[in-house]
Amino acid sequence: MKRYSFTTKKRALELVDALGLTDENGNQSTVSKDIYGIMVWGFEYKQVPILDEEGMQTFDDDNNPLFDSVKGKTYNVDVVWKGEQPTEWEQYEVFPSTPSHTIS
Repeated sequence: MKRYSFTTKKRALELVDALGLTDENGNQSTVSKDIYGIMVWGFEYKQVPILDEEGMQTFDDDNNPLFDSVKGKTYNVDVVWKGEQPTEWEQYEVFPSTPSHTIS
């Protein structure tokens, strides 16, 4: 499996669309003659603590920590290729040291 990160959703979907995963009736597939599978994760949202004016974690009335969702900066796609990845995908490949997910 190879992982890709794009700075825009538009560029990611251009390359995904070029894989020919949509048939003439508009049906989407996750496999094709070139790939075993694809997962379009999109922008990853991260939970960050909500801090008070003093920089301390805030809590609700039940003493649960409060968090806010922050949109990630990259649009993520994973692909399992049947052969070599197309050249136009190479510049977007990433190698996270601690990936947030795995595919078995």
